[in-house]
Amino acid sequence: MPNYDIKWKSEYNIDDFKIDKEHQNLFIIAQKALSLVNNNSKNDLAELKKIIFELFTYVSEHFSNEQEYMKKINYPELDNHILLHKNITLMLKNLIDKFNSLEISQIKERIYKFVNEYFINHIILEDRKIKLFTIPLDELRKNFGWKDIYSVDDEKIDKEHKKLFDIARRAFVFVDEKDRTKKIRTIVIELYNYMKEHFKHEEDYMEKISYPELKEQQALHAEIIELLNTFVKNILKMNPILVEKEIARLIDIVLVQHIIQEDRKIIHYVNNM
Repeated sequence: MPNYDIKWKSEYNIDDFKIDKEHQNLFIIAQKALSLVNNNSKNDLAELKKIIFELFTYVSEHFSNEQEYMKKINYPELDNHILLHKNITLMLKNLIDKFNSLEISQIKERIYKFVNEYFINHIILEDRKIKLFTIPLDELRKNFGWKDIYSVDDEKIDKEHKKLFDIARRAFVFVDEKDRTKKIRTIVIELYNYMKEHFKHEEDYMEKISYPELKEQQALHAEIIELLNTFVKNILKMNPILVEKEIARLIDIVLVQHIIQEDRKIIHYVNNM
């Protein structure tokens, strides 16, 4: 199990002070747990148990607050989000229930998995959808694009990521409404083709450096390609008014979150080889 570190970054904000503050506190608690996981000491069991209970209590409180916020803004994916919350809570509860019967290595492995599942895949991915729902389309158009915080500190990979953003950005160039959907479909197809090329380069690089999570990355790449493919197939059936919002959400998932989370893990691995 690799050492892992999570730190709060401004791009994780959903622009609600209370929810963002709770997310930051969750990161602090989770980092305490991960520090013990990374220490690999058998003397940390009691402290680890204490932190898990603290995490469970705070997560439960946070989910309740977050669901109230989603109801307040009439978030359309509320039911799905509640189900995700239930699954995450169950994952943590199962760890607590089995704590005394597990080896220290098993406990640490499950904590690592929980943090990866919740703090990475949920806060960074699912909760950001809430932010995208609340942002006006004009603001999305204005602010979308490559930012230095997306850099993974590898010149070739960064260059390809920037090109992906350049292709995607054209989806937000205003055209007459009657041409908008066809325009976006053409751009998404171009993005789809270049994404496949980029993923092939990444996978060749990961194989070259014997990256231990190569198969997981390949699976993620396949999911993203399928996501784009499905979007291309369905776009002509979508409400034209919602198309740009949906492409913004899709690109955020495909580009921003994949870069922030997955590609940075590759660079982290290289730096610690």
